[in-house]
Amino acid sequence: MSRLAPLTSTLRALFARSGNRCAFPGCTAHLINEKNQFVAQVCHIEAAEVGGERYNSKQSDEQRRHYDNLILLCYPHHIETDDTYLYPPSRLVDFKLRHEASHTQNPFKIDESLLFKVKHEMEEYWRKIEHAHRDRHVISDLAIPVDAHITYLDLVQEAYCLIERLLQYSAAIEEADNKLQTRIPEFIVNINSGCLSDDDYNNRLFSLANHNWELLNLGMNNALYELRVRLVQMEIRFLEEYLKINGTDNVSRVRLDALKSEFEKIATQAGYVD
Repeated sequence: MSRLAPLTSTLRALFARSGNRCAFPGCTAHLINEKNQFVAQVCHIEAAEVGGERYNSKQSDEQRRHYDNLILLCYPHHIETDDTYLYPPSRLVDFKLRHEASHTQNPFKIDESLLFKVKHEMEEYWRKIEHAHRDRHVISDLAIPVDAHITYLDLVQEAYCLIERLLQYSAAIEEADNKLQTRIPEFIVNINSGCLSDDDYNNRLFSLANHNWELLNLGMNNALYELRVRLVQMEIRFLEEYLKINGTDNVSRVRLDALKSEFEKIATQAGYVD
């Protein structure tokens, strides 16, 4: 089952008890800025999906989106609390309860139109990407995986892994090229000795001419294309958060819109070479 978006009533209660401040102890970052823009994040204490931080397999999807499992954090503290060793569920629950207790007497009133905007913008685009990738990919058997819910930091980690793979391919290509210094003289000796049949000659010549074909045309190409997919998604994730704080930056807004359109195509067309 897909992750469920928080109910509007749940979001209303979260904001009302937030004091319009991040729930991380000592943080004074606003959730809604002076331009009435949501510049923070609605975060799950125990993850909404498998693979997320502090995922609890015993929870139902309804429990995952319940008020008790949600906390409002600024973006930097959302990233910091991804460290599950330092921030287990019990610690985040404590942050939430202490923060809400300090704002009980002065409930924060959020603009209802913004509340609905927050709710829908959180899910709409990535839900569309998830659907397109699952149901409309032109070569589904060879599709490069696209995770609509992956975090920015996880994308960074995947990019580093792909770079490491490219370095391994590069080393393998260099090693194969070095071996040619031995293989080519051996081939010439065999030709001069007249011990090669026509088939042997053609097979060995083809092997020498194409000794790195698979690494170059399959391994390297696929890793580079997958890295490009990850980098586009990384930039989208970054700009989504950046524009929450810098909503008047029209250059970044245009860039984000262009990347979103590009990524919609990637979700249905990006595939491995086989």
